[in-house]
Amino acid sequence: MVVNYIKNYIYNLMKTNDDPIEASKNMVNSIQILVGIHNVFGDTNRKMTLLSLLATFVFAGTFVYVGTISQSIYLIKVIPDKLECFKAMNCLSSTCVPLSKYIFMWSSSDRLRKILDMSRQGLNIIPADTAAHNKMIRTLQQGRYVSFLVIINQATTHIFYLILPLLFTIFGNNRYLPTTPGEIFGLSSKYETPFYQISFVLTSIATCFSAINQTGYIVLFVNLLSHELGHFYAITESLNHIYSIVNDEEIFENDDMKQKTIEAELKLSIKHHQFIMIYHEKIKELYKSVFGAHFLMMTLVLVTTLQTMNSWNISNTILTGVTGVMPLFIYCFGGELLLSAETGMSTAAYSCGWELMNHKQARMVFLILALSQRPLYLTAADIFIMNRETFGDVVQIVYKIYAVFN
Repeated sequence: MVVNYIKNYIYNLMKTNDDPIEASKNMVNSIQILVGIHNVFGDTNRKMTLLSLLATFVFAGTFVYVGTISQSIYLIKVIPDKLECFKAMNCLSSTCVPLSKYIFMWSSSDRLRKILDMSRQGLNIIPADTAAHNKMIRTLQQGRYVSFLVIINQATTHIFYLILPLLFTIFGNNRYLPTTPGEIFGLSSKYETPFYQISFVLTSIATCFSAINQTGYIVLFVNLLSHELGHFYAITESLNHIYSIVNDEEIFENDDMKQKTIEAELKLSIKHHQFIMIYHEKIKELYKSVFGAHFLMMTLVLVTTLQTMNSWNISNTILTGVTGVMPLFIYCFGGELLLSAETGMSTAAYSCGWELMNHKQARMVFLILALSQRPLYLTAADIFIMNRETFGDVVQIVYKIYAVFN
């Protein structure tokens, strides 16, 4: 029975869907339901179940107990010891990141429902069986492939984190835990029987919570980003099609039909770009607060990871390093892709042959160019722009702080 459930779950996670929006929703819902979030997108047909409440209590409760509570108490106890303080701060900041993502996923269902409804509207704007529509669908499919890579990355990293100390314990003379420094609150002598087994089980549950919740969160971001990128790429395809028409690569029965086709394509591009501006503001507003919190917490994770790198076990260093670097890299890389897509659209508009158009059509192109002069970007708390420069600046700042303390 359990095997069949697992097989059905994996099938539902990986199956393709003619509706790319439903496919994205199913993927995120299939992940988040494992930690008790039964309805990510505010669907009226989905209701809270006893099983989801139990999963919330077991996973989230254990994670808060092992991570946030225990590490806060341990930090207070070891304040005079600089190295132990860094270890406690490393784990405390590492646990705050997935916990904040969990709260975000719980509290954003109404906003996500509206955004997904807008995504469907945006997809319907693009005429079917056109190059722009095909480009949009391919971009959404690529986002799905990236989502699977994220799932594999998170699963591999956290499995390694759990298996390594178990192997050290089996083949070594000492006991090891995939755990935080110091004692788990209420469990003394954690390396003695039976505390070792209890501590290992609790830490494994907390680790699974972190892995599952962070995976769902990143998959959601990747899918929403792929929608934005797809719209920019679709407009670029439309503008390239206009270039082909203007330069007589497509044959029309008469010039009047040609001009009407160009004008219709330009009107559609303007309407599409207006949609993107509204759609982007919704996503920007959704993420700016959680990006700001993660920006601060992940910087702290990276700093404390460097401070404890030579005095802590390798599995913890790898996990916390990946926890700090990967989300920040995805944010900044995604923001950079967004800026590059808009630049590509602007270049296509400038190169679409506006100098050969009539006055009315040229003014439409100029409108697109004028609007694209205010780039759409993602921010952390409306302070830091998520792009490659920001990622580079964070790396430099982290290293400078590390050099100061050493």
